[in-house]
Amino acid sequence: MTAEASGAAYVAGLFIFLAIIYFVSLQLRRRKYQNVANELGAEYQSQGLFKPGKIAGSSNQRTFTIETVERSRATWTIVEMACVNRGIPLHIHGRFFKSFPNWKYAFTRGDRTERVFVTHITLQNVGIPLDEKYRTEVQGLFQETALLNYAFLRKGQINIESDTISCVLNGGLRRLEVIREILSVLSKVADRIESAPVV
Repeated sequence: MTAEASGAAYVAGLFIFLAIIYFVSLQLRRRKYQNVANELGAEYQSQGLFKPGKIAGSSNQRTFTIETVERSRATWTIVEMACVNRGIPLHIHGRFFKSFPNWKYAFTRGDRTERVFVTHITLQNVGIPLDEKYRTEVQGLFQETALLNYAFLRKGQINIESDTISCVLNGGLRRLEVIREILSVLSKVADRIESAPVV
């Protein structure tokens, strides 16, 4: 066997070895998701051999989904729950809760105009800082949640759109107690936003 063939065989073997490790870790994650779904009384939904799958269920009479998303080298978990929001969309980043309320990390969506060289460009449906007139309502919305001092609040992002509320966290979510904490918080905030929307 020549040196070139030996090198090619080594690279191919290494590639196959890494692919097997990735595949096995993915199957372990799928198994973990199935166990979490069972513990929550929810349904595990397979999305093929190369995705961890999705969990769908209900908590406090609200439907929810839990899904791990991988793009490029980034992985994050999205826990989404049904919520009817008749007010403004809200995007609350984790640092909002580190020194509650830190208004630098509270946003809504809208149009924003920015100067680029000698012209102005309008960006549509982007994050814009929360106007001061909404701050009292938003602080009241999250006051009880902030007192819980859960670690996921400081690390993730809470998004409230017209028909959903979600929590987005970096990495794959595996701990059942954290998932239960997230579902509880989303449910309470959804109840508040439906009864007293931020308008």
